[in-house]
Amino acid sequence: MIDLLLIVVSGVAVGIVTVGLIGAFRVRGVRRRHRERVAAVRPTHSGAAALFGIASQGRHQSPGPGTLAVGPDQLAFVQVWPERQVLVDRAQITSVTSTRHFLGRTVEHDLLLVTWDSGGQGDAAAFDVTDLDGWRSRLS
Repeated sequence: MIDLLLIVVSGVAVGIVTVGLIGAFRVRGVRRRHRERVAAVRPTHSGAAALFGIASQGRHQSPGPGTLAVGPDQLAFVQVWPERQVLVDRAQITSVTSTRHFLGRTVEHDLLLVTWDSGGQGDAAAFDVTDLDGWRSRLS
């Protein structure tokens, strides 16, 4: 009876360790890809941010945390999970303002609102950032 209990406990322990290792490797891969995508912009400034939404993608989006980075030629938001990226050529940015209303939702603090025009197609994205005035001055 003790042998069976020992086998069961050992099996559970091996399973827990295996799941933990798989999770650690996945997190490591997500972090590596995140750093690579941010570095591709050659950022002159970057900071933690949350994507509130992109106008062209409608109301049903997966907002989430990531890194907002501005480089010499591009503005990029690299979202951690789900893994996605928003790239905007700085030359296409038409305005940088703040808002509390976006995609039919209202928040209690100001969001960074960036609008751009790409080949006649206008779009906008709202970001929750800690240094709103700093981002506005960097992008204006």
